[in-house]
Amino acid sequence: MYDPKKAASDQKKAWFDAERYSLKEMALLSDPKEFQKRRLHNRMERMYGSLGELFLTSSDFSAKELSYVIDNNEDKEALRWISGVLNIAYDFFNEKRGEEGLEKLHVSRIFHTLGSALLMAQRKKKILDVLKKAYSALSARKREWLELLGLGVDLSTNIKDWAERAIGSAFVNLRKTIVLGKGIPDDYPKNALRSDEIIWARAPARLDLGGGWTDTPPYSLEKGGCVVNAAVNLNGQPPIHVYARVSEKPYIKINSIDHGESVKIEYLEDLLDYKTPSSKFGLAKAALILCGFSPDRSYWPKRVSNLQDMLHFFGGGIELTTLAAIPSGSGLGTSSIMGSALVSAVYRMIGKTITRRELFYRVLQLEQELTTGGGWQDQIGGSTKGVKIITTEPGLMPDPKIQSIKPDVMDPDKNGGQTLLFYTGIRRMAKNILQNIVGNYLDRDPRTLVTLKNIHRFPSYLSEVFLKNDIQKFGEALSKGWELKKEIDPESTNEQIEKMISIFEPYISGATMLGAGGGGFILFVCKSPKDALRCREELKKNPPNERARFFDLSINHEGLVVTTC
Repeated sequence: MYDPKKAASDQKKAWFDAERYSLKEMALLSDPKEFQKRRLHNRMERMYGSLGELFLTSSDFSAKELSYVIDNNEDKEALRWISGVLNIAYDFFNEKRGEEGLEKLHVSRIFHTLGSALLMAQRKKKILDVLKKAYSALSARKREWLELLGLGVDLSTNIKDWAERAIGSAFVNLRKTIVLGKGIPDDYPKNALRSDEIIWARAPARLDLGGGWTDTPPYSLEKGGCVVNAAVNLNGQPPIHVYARVSEKPYIKINSIDHGESVKIEYLEDLLDYKTPSSKFGLAKAALILCGFSPDRSYWPKRVSNLQDMLHFFGGGIELTTLAAIPSGSGLGTSSIMGSALVSAVYRMIGKTITRRELFYRVLQLEQELTTGGGWQDQIGGSTKGVKIITTEPGLMPDPKIQSIKPDVMDPDKNGGQTLLFYTGIRRMAKNILQNIVGNYLDRDPRTLVTLKNIHRFPSYLSEVFLKNDIQKFGEALSKGWELKKEIDPESTNEQIEKMISIFEPYISGATMLGAGGGGFILFVCKSPKDALRCREELKKNPPNERARFFDLSINHEGLVVTTC
């Protein structure tokens, strides 16, 4: 009786005379297992009916859910799902399906989600049989495609190995999507320098103050990003330098002042080995290739078979010298900022201009080429002056909107020296951390998604704190941001770091680890100028290790500068 006003008298009587049951009685009469089974079945049918939509940007369908579906159903149902997921991956890879420009990113999500789901599954032997059947049922073209990706299935395949290959393929596909996105040079590089000229590029370090990880693909490409960071000089100088010159020698020479090493490149294979772990000077090599020094480009006057041919067309040999006056693994964005300086110097050397947006994207490509990953905030933070809030909208080529923020509350010259930059003496590389967090995002791990939303909101709050110019609130805000970093990556802190922070606890109103954490630098906000002096005295009395020390910090008001000398 849905409408009592229209009900006939006999319908009303039947309703009043009907037997009533309480919720408790209904629960006793029902079969909970059967109810849950039917409920799950209905939900799975709805999901399977829109399988492609489960992997779009807006969907929070997780690897854990896919694992449950595969692991808690009959083999026939698991087969249907695995087959469906592989078919959808092929469709996204080869067709204009889904969100324009982001189809290839969906492929990364599918492979990572499926790989993680298979690793979580308990019935691995059964699931392996299902995977083999699903693979066999695919068309020959789709099997060939999977084989090219290293995801073929044969009698020797085991589920753990295949799942890990699927996860690896997700990252390879992500890198290719970004690297091949835009910006391939349309002409071969030609020397634009006089014989006695030298290019000098120098840039500040960057302190990430809030929003880190929202700048990292694929999150930033699908959701946009928002960060607050600062360009700073260390010990009175911009710490990152690149020098470029053209020589008469028929080779490329790369020098590192801080590492005290040099390499002479006379063969193409030594230029192209930048991806191998044993390769030295991979960043400089990748920058040259990205700027046009690549033998496989069709724009060379004739086929390039050796390095000497390439340098002949260019107009001379090349010498690059780099200096990073920052400890390795610092968390201050050194690699990406050095990449910005290298790309800018090489562009000046070949007489080409590069827009700010193109530069930021080039370095994003550079990090992907080196398989280190990374986002856009480091190169933007070190290339543009001062403190700023940077936002991007979703899309394959970020178009950052940069708004300056008055830096007084964190500027030691304006706040009585109450902000201190402390080097822990601990080194931690960001590559594995990045893969874990990106992997959790691709898997739509619920906790990671919630934390990323909170991190995305944080820069707006922090920029308001800057405007209020309240140093106590500034310290407290940085500590809030530090808590968010620890939420998304518990390994961003450790016993050593917590012990170091506790030493300074009586004198500070807040602190944050810079970069990915786990080592590198800490930014302290002291309660007063006297407390800042006490922090320095405390370090002298109780140094945690021989490398730990304070660096003098000042706001950089120029950003990346490139001059021809």
